[in-house]
Amino acid sequence: MRSLLLPKLLVGGLLVSSVAACTSDDDAGRSGASQSPGSSASSGPPTQGGGTGGEPAAKAPGAGKPKYTGFSSPTGLAYGRDGSVYVSNWSAGTVERITRDGKRSVHVKGLQAPAGLAVDRQGVLYIADYNADVVYRAPAAGKLEKFASGFHTPTGISFDSRHNLLVTNRASNELMSVSPDGRSSRVADGLRTPVGVVEAADGTIYVSNYEGGVLSRVTRDGTVETHSKDFDGLGVGIVADKAGSVFVTDRTAGAIKRVARDGSITSVLTGLSSPVALGIDAEGHLATATWGDSAYYEIPS
Repeated sequence: MRSLLLPKLLVGGLLVSSVAACTSDDDAGRSGASQSPGSSASSGPPTQGGGTGGEPAAKAPGAGKPKYTGFSSPTGLAYGRDGSVYVSNWSAGTVERITRDGKRSVHVKGLQAPAGLAVDRQGVLYIADYNADVVYRAPAAGKLEKFASGFHTPTGISFDSRHNLLVTNRASNELMSVSPDGRSSRVADGLRTPVGVVEAADGTIYVSNYEGGVLSRVTRDGTVETHSKDFDGLGVGIVADKAGSVFVTDRTAGAIKRVARDGSITSVLTGLSSPVALGIDAEGHLATATWGDSAYYEIPS
């Protein structure tokens, strides 16, 4: 059993209380490296597109062919400051880097089950290792440093406007925040298998929950509210644009969806094979990586 006692502090404008984050090898909700973190504990690896409702199975116009293939259960996606893109390979335990001119390389390896990715304002890559209960930072190619530990299957990660790292604890249904010096505190609990998180331009925090098909909104006092629902199976990927829209991967529906401020939902792209990862670059262009065919797609504007 590992235990990390954490102090009370102000994180991203939220007053959060101290918690003891404990993990054990038989944590509820933990899965092997063959199962997507954006799937239920009993469903096995998501390998097919389409879903049980909401979205057509046929590929939407403009979806086209993938730009890159040959990944290994891609789960996280993030853009570097130089325009390169990082993709986490869940099954291979690696993170790949793709430069603007299309050159691919293994950026880091030796991870147990890399899930969500995020890049800080200095351009340093952060990686949530789902099975290790650790968030790593990778300051350079081939170099891994432990940034924070004591999580419960950390899945989705992203930075807020105050440069704190938001982390979804999938197994314990919590949203955590880690300060730049590595201190962790709980922002909210009572979520429903949270797998992704993003702060929108207005400071609102949104969390994608796999169970129940719910996109939650977290208020400044840590209250969890339902923002929109009726998704088929939300994945790790969730991003926000400068206009205030939130984009999510609806894995089971095989779709990328836009969620407006009023909670209304519009499909952006359908017919994908279990999209899990989602990223947005500095110009607002979207890309997704799909678990089902281990591919990377650029999403038409």
